Amino acid sequence: MPDHHTFQRRGIVEGFFGPPWSMPHRAALFEFGANRGMNTYLYAPKDDPYHRERWKEPYPEAEWKALLQLIRLAQQYRIDFVYGFHPGKGLCFASEEPMAYLLTKAERFYDAGVRAFAVLFDDIPSQLGHEEDKKEFDGSLAKAEGKWLKRILARQPNTWTNVEWWICPSYYTEDPLLARIFGRFEPSFLETLAHHLPKDVACLWTGPSVVSKTISLAHVRKVAQHLKHRLILWDNYPVNDLAMSIEMHLSPLTGRDPRLPELVYGYLNNPLLQETLSFIPLATCFDYAADPASYNPEKSWVRAIAERFGDDTLSYWQAIREFCERINRLKDKNQALRLSPEERAALEVACRYIAENPDKRWTEEFRPWSDRLEKILTRKFD
Repeated sequence: MPDHHTFQRRGIVEGFFGPPWSMPHRAALFEFGANRGMNTYLYAPKDDPYHRERWKEPYPEAEWKALLQLIRLAQQYRIDFVYGFHPGKGLCFASEEPMAYLLTKAERFYDAGVRAFAVLFDDIPSQLGHEEDKKEFDGSLAKAEGKWLKRILARQPNTWTNVEWWICPSYYTEDPLLARIFGRFEPSFLETLAHHLPKDVACLWTGPSVVSKTISLAHVRKVAQHLKHRLILWDNYPVNDLAMSIEMHLSPLTGRDPRLPELVYGYLNNPLLQETLSFIPLATCFDYAADPASYNPEKSWVRAIAERFGDDTLSYWQAIREFCERINRLKDKNQALRLSPEERAALEVACRYIAENPDKRWTEEFRPWSDRLEKILTRKFD
């Protein structure tokens, strides 16, 4: 019986646009996350060419050896390594060849001990592009994606056991932003997908928005009624890629219903691009995922700062966090900030703290924001 007090799968989806995380950082994240209940890691960095642009190709030997080490390390920490394929760009669903490529590549991971795979169709055009696909799938992208997974499962080797498959459908949120970028989606996309998708395949979903401020149980219940498959939340917090690259998300996770485990199978956070700074918000995400009912955002955040930087740094990080929150809320990110005397005094002290740690990795990661802060404090910002 599932435990409705916590998610069965908890962890990270490395699914952002931008330079993939380094292998040493991923190793550090496994240790950090495992101590806070992380048990799942979805490998899906958009800028890994062998994950997306050149997904059909096997990893070159050096990259494969590094991935093998990461898989083994995940196993040591009892973290399920989930490999993500991103085959959607230009894919001909009616062709047999892409399925053969995917299963050949998956077999190498299976032999390394990987038992979960995700097929990700996010961020591709909302309409089928090949005439043979339009004919075979009645012009329905949802039908094509569901049946493609069905064929993959039917063709996987009979010797494989305990293998789990996930899908990220192209319609992964009800946010109108998707249609503005990728085109209008067919009516009843989720119902059509659910009808053709094998019942054991779990579905990824980002919530009511691509970047959701809140995710309620009522929202998830509505989605579950349409999809009728296990749900995994791909939570785009604290990620700061693409249009959010000027933002820095250091605040604790908020706005997630403590009752979500009642209907949600997995909960994965898409992290910051900045490796060291990512530990701050991710600590709160792990705390929420492990025990949503008892999660206290502020207590979790204070604990994270104390553990990473020491109790005596709390006031500095509070000022830094509040500065970042104000920048994030600006519609015009280049707008100058007006500071009260109290805010200015707190930020001046925080600036000195940053300057006293010039050799720290987090200081370098934070440099674009600390440079902006210095300009504000010296009234040179425009």
